[in-house]
Amino acid sequence: MILWVRHGQSTWNVVDRMQGHTAHPPLTQLGREQAAKAAENLATLGVTQVLSSPAVRARETADIIADRLGLEATVEPLLLELGLDEGIEVVLGRIQAFLDKFGLAPELTGNVVAVSHGDTIGLAVGLLSGQKPELPENCSITVVDPHTHIVEITRVGD
Repeated sequence: MILWVRHGQSTWNVVDRMQGHTAHPPLTQLGREQAAKAAENLATLGVTQVLSSPAVRARETADIIADRLGLEATVEPLLLELGLDEGIEVVLGRIQAFLDKFGLAPELTGNVVAVSHGDTIGLAVGLLSGQKPELPENCSITVVDPHTHIVEITRVGD
């Protein structure tokens, strides 16, 4: 199963600045704390792989999670968020390619953590559940049951 995690709070999230494909905005101290809390929530869920968008904020989040789980984070370009010059259909194509590669492969065992961005996760949840896409909170963990299409969200404060 894919466990979708939105990156922790970034320096640009604080000032409500659109990040798009801008790779460099790092996590804030709060963002690092959120990632550590998400890692604790993931510690008992049988995670076998941690994948991350190439953006620094996502990679930092994935590294914190992977370190806690005793794993290595791997960069996966398909998890990149909506670029300022792209249409939603481009992101949906990346999500479908990601699902084809990681989410639907019967040979995968355990859970895969996909650290990505609010818009990407919202669109993925919409695609998988048929529900209206919503922007998840920083470091929330979102799971869509592949059989029932029920969405479960764990917030780092929960």
